[in-house]
Amino acid sequence: MAVSGSTTGLDPIRAAHWLRRGTWIAAALLFVWFFVRFGTRWVPAGMNTVPGLPPGAWCIVDRWSRGLRVGSDVFVDGPNGVLLSRVTALDAATVTVQHPNPNAFWSDSRTFGPLPRSSVLATVMVALPPSGSGAEHGR
Repeated sequence: MAVSGSTTGLDPIRAAHWLRRGTWIAAALLFVWFFVRFGTRWVPAGMNTVPGLPPGAWCIVDRWSRGLRVGSDVFVDGPNGVLLSRVTALDAATVTVQHPNPNAFWSDSRTFGPLPRSSVLATVMVALPPSGSGAEHGR
């Protein structure tokens, strides 16, 4: 027989506190994972190598480059510094990048050859054009 004032079972207030704490911990872990995996990069001024990504565009990038494939727009560490280009060939050890814009000033794999796959810094996922230049472009 239960004594007056005693409770058996789950206390809803205490369960709500634990649920709130668990939610905050899960959100913090998700934020840390997102920060480690994804990042942002700006397309440098004057770099007109990929027509859909104008100079000054802000890009959300995948630092791990998990979705790297032929046709991906990527930031690579080339012989002349960081470069934005498009993947045209890919194998286990190397990546070949060529600019879709034939009038681009910057050199690509046609000049310096394939790069080691480790030179891929990030894959562009989404690009937001500079203010006043149009709508969002997904990649």
